[in-house]
Amino acid sequence: MKRILTVVLALVLAVSVYAEDVEIQFEQLPEKAQKAVLKAFPDTRIKKVEMERRASLMQYEVKLAGGIKMQFSKEGNFTECECTNGSVPPVLIPEKIRTYVGKEFPGREIRRIEHDNKLFEVTLDNKYELSFNSAYRLIDIDIVEEEE
Repeated sequence: MKRILTVVLALVLAVSVYAEDVEIQFEQLPEKAQKAVLKAFPDTRIKKVEMERRASLMQYEVKLAGGIKMQFSKEGNFTECECTNGSVPPVLIPEKIRTYVGKEFPGREIRRIEHDNKLFEVTLDNKYELSFNSAYRLIDIDIVEEEE
């Protein structure tokens, strides 16, 4: 048992040592990510760009003025956008999801969108979190709990 705990502790330490966030210049982002930022937020000041490494995961995070945060995969594919003081620009939201939200939740803003190849999650200004599959069909609705 003691040996197992030692191995687990060594692995945890190795992973945490490998985890790093490095501040980079906007121009060092993959071109695809640069274009997405400039298209979605053409007049918004870029505050900080970081390359994040966690064991086998690498991604980029872009923080903009006004409480806006975007994330991208290592290839520069858009994976997340969060807007604390406004709505996610329509250019970042698939049309079928925009249409569904507009019809079923009229007057609500999408504050956050996150996606991978299989799932889209959007959070509305009323704290509802909607999950859509890759065909943009609603599969779940939750209410986001406030963090303390």
